[in-house]
Amino acid sequence: MTLVRVELLPGTLEPDPRGVCAVVDVIRATTTLIAMAEAGDPEVWIAGDVASARQAAEQLGPNTLLCGERGGLPPEGFDHGNSPREFRHIDLTGRRAVLSTTNGAYAIERWGHARRTFIAALRNATAVADHLLEDPDTPTITIACAGRSGALALDDLYTAGLIVQRLLAKSPDLNLDESAVTALHVTNAYPSADAALAASTSAHLLEPVGLWDDVTFCAQIDVSQAVPEVGHHGRIRVWRGA
Repeated sequence: MTLVRVELLPGTLEPDPRGVCAVVDVIRATTTLIAMAEAGDPEVWIAGDVASARQAAEQLGPNTLLCGERGGLPPEGFDHGNSPREFRHIDLTGRRAVLSTTNGAYAIERWGHARRTFIAALRNATAVADHLLEDPDTPTITIACAGRSGALALDDLYTAGLIVQRLLAKSPDLNLDESAVTALHVTNAYPSADAALAASTSAHLLEPVGLWDDVTFCAQIDVSQAVPEVGHHGRIRVWRGA
């Protein structure tokens, strides 16, 4: 029987090379990657730090978009930040981009070693659940929360629990570990995604830099069918240097 587990804190579970995974950094990296996929499904390279991002953009070519944030805002010289709303009216068809963020980049890099690794958020929760259940013989389904600076992030935990809900609705016989049960209880404790995300530290850190509207955008549920994937199956790559 397939085991569903949730990585509550970054680095507390080992990736299962036989299993499938969904990485969640709902405010905002994974929501941004979904928005980028909807804007034309570009090839996106994930860079763990700003210096690596600059190196990647330089080596990938002059038309590569440099995107990301530190402290919520784009570093100097970046083309775009990490706001998913930035990509609503941009055509990224045929483009290549580099994305570097504070928390999401590390989680994506780490969990890229699963057999298949999907990018998940509230906006594509049901579509992600469908992808996670494609292979009935998968031994583990892991929902990895990126967290915030190594600590638990309420917004990611709420999102993980909602994806667990979607999984159970489609496959009630799944086996949940205690972390998945915990995430499920957290999700059930809030009346709405807006309420859960608004209560998170991740959201409140965006208010001083004028990006609270990103929180509302990230809180929308099941408005996208886009499910970006990391690795040779998908368009998300991890930059490991030249």
